[in-house]
Amino acid sequence: MRHLAWLLLLANLGMLAWVLTQPVPQTASYRPVPVPPGIEPLVLLSERPVNTAGFGAATRHTAEVTPPEDRQAFGSAGQVQVSDSDAKPDADASDSTAVAAQEIVEPESEAEPESEAEPESRPEPVCQAIGPFMKEADAEAISQQLSATGYPSNLRTGEVRNPAGYWVYLPAMPRAEARRIVAELDDHGMTDYYIGKQNYISLGIFSGKKKAQVRLEQIQRLGFEPVLDRRFRTRTVYWVDIVQGEAPLLGAPVWSDIQSQHTEIRVQRISCE
Repeated sequence: MRHLAWLLLLANLGMLAWVLTQPVPQTASYRPVPVPPGIEPLVLLSERPVNTAGFGAATRHTAEVTPPEDRQAFGSAGQVQVSDSDAKPDADASDSTAVAAQEIVEPESEAEPESEAEPESRPEPVCQAIGPFMKEADAEAISQQLSATGYPSNLRTGEVRNPAGYWVYLPAMPRAEARRIVAELDDHGMTDYYIGKQNYISLGIFSGKKKAQVRLEQIQRLGFEPVLDRRFRTRTVYWVDIVQGEAPLLGAPVWSDIQSQHTEIRVQRISCE
């Protein structure tokens, strides 16, 4: 064990002696790239001696590398030349810039084109129907009269239901029951009846409601349940349709003339579609 410690000590001493005897490496020196003849080497502004008279002791300039194509504009030697006028800002430059800014006049905004005047809105057409006329010839004559006075017209037909009295009857029933009822009516001396379709039994048509009510009560006393309804008659009538323009029809001379001939007709507004 003691021998091993001596061996390690001798090895360390030998290593130390070898390190001390090695030569110290020299630092690599910078060697500039050779410049072709006739061209002076590029010198940075920081490498040039400072001219305290021209620039001031505290003035510093940042070097700028000029591209090769622009070197002729700055000097044949390829050096950046800085003059006093470039280093010192022009005292009047800011003033002239402010004056120039004041002289700038914003272009006037183009005037928006005046919108075209909207056409005057005309009143919507009014469509009306005149009638009803019971005779076609009367409707045709009025239609021609209106068209001649500036009211375009059109003739059309329609139907109306006019009251036509009162009706007393027994509703529809099976045929055997209808025969039994009419036989009983015959026994009571009532022969003015009529058996219609679906076996309803008509007991009379009356122009006035009072007479129809008397007949109703008479049948009820026999134990039946008759019905009293108003009777209507459908007939064909004629209408004259017009499109009213700016001049209203009511109050016009042509309307007064028409009313004097047909007092029963009327005017009603209809859809123009």
